[in-house]
Amino acid sequence: MWVTQTYLGNVEPDAQLFVYYLFEDYSDEQVRFTERVQRRLEIVGEAFGNSVALLVPNPRYAVRIEAEVRGIQEVWWTLQSKLPALLVCTRPLTKFDPEQGDYYIISFASKDARGVAEAVNRVKTLANDYLSWQFANRPPEERREWWRRFFNALELKPGFGPIKRDPSSRW
Repeated sequence: MWVTQTYLGNVEPDAQLFVYYLFEDYSDEQVRFTERVQRRLEIVGEAFGNSVALLVPNPRYAVRIEAEVRGIQEVWWTLQSKLPALLVCTRPLTKFDPEQGDYYIISFASKDARGVAEAVNRVKTLANDYLSWQFANRPPEERREWWRRFFNALELKPGFGPIKRDPSSRW
């Protein structure tokens, strides 16, 4: 999990799912609530590692992050009256496209420990389901015949011997 100064950076390039915590920084209640959410999200971040990028704003940069989110009109209008919330999407925020439908908004049912637990459990379920689906539907690895791999690994160059094997090939 990343406590970050910006939501527009590429903090986890290998991530397959992105979870952004969004809240209204001018509400003291939501600021205290954010601390509880962050502790629970840290557990999810440890479980999924680099596959899921969880981003929580650094409190000192919350105003900047809010301005970034407001700058992406599609995101801002999608989140109206739903904050605090978790935005779960399959693309980084810089590539957010509501037309694609590859996002999910989890609003907190309540601002107590139970509401936090329910929302974080939904994130875990979504992440687990999405990553399982990605794993099950990955393209099959291309299998080549052994003789093709052998000839692709050969490199004919003048040298000590008449034939040399390319050490960078997977043969």
